[in-house]
Amino acid sequence: MLLAHFSLSRFGFSSIQNRKKPPSEGLVSAYEFEFYTDDYAGGTLTDGVFHPARKQHYCLYRPGQRQQLIPPYKCYFVNIVTQDPEFCEFFDQLPSNGLLWNIDAIVDLLREMMATQDKNTLASRLFLQSCACRILSLLASQRLPITSADHGAFLHREELMSADRYMRDNLTGDLSLAHLAELSNLDPTYFHKLYTSVYGKTPAQRALAYRITAAKMSLVDSDLPLNEIATRCGFSSQSYFTSKFKQAIGITPSQYRKKLLDEQKK
Repeated sequence: MLLAHFSLSRFGFSSIQNRKKPPSEGLVSAYEFEFYTDDYAGGTLTDGVFHPARKQHYCLYRPGQRQQLIPPYKCYFVNIVTQDPEFCEFFDQLPSNGLLWNIDAIVDLLREMMATQDKNTLASRLFLQSCACRILSLLASQRLPITSADHGAFLHREELMSADRYMRDNLTGDLSLAHLAELSNLDPTYFHKLYTSVYGKTPAQRALAYRITAAKMSLVDSDLPLNEIATRCGFSSQSYFTSKFKQAIGITPSQYRKKLLDEQKK
């Protein structure tokens, strides 16, 4: 099976805040996606049509369109260059803007991409391309529910997003399947199926990923001892934290902290 071809042009986070300057205008040269995590007064004017920056929404701009950025607003973005007919057809059929029930998963991927963008290695380039593929897959999965899991995920999108935010914001809380399902008013087995179909990971896997990410930040940004980091990030013990961290990252928390400190001194 042949895969459609595309290249990753730009991606990152943008803050459009200057209200004193006149709105900037330009010609779009790639397929540009903007993803909004909050409501803002500004937005974009595309071929004379204003699209407000609204929470949980996206905007898509196509090559050849004229675009003006109207502050203030902030967004995550990714630009895709392609001449592949299958991809062009997919992008051209997408609405120019709309609600994204899986926007948190897309933003998480963009944040991971931003954390690796300065590493010009084959491994990092492959990782960035794989993240971009995952983002496009999430966009495609929302376009049209096909399977029963897709349809169920669409119907319960608010519950799934709420459960995912709860996991991210309550690392020391009860993140068991039973509790998450109860918060979502869904059967645990059904919740597990829907959540996994949307986020590509089981609730337990994603909770662990959130805890590992929080631990990595604490290891870099604080001098807290490992046992306190383990507790703050929701691990039951320091030994369990060390085991899971090494399993995910390849080195122990102590080694990870030392490695980053050594790199900062260079």
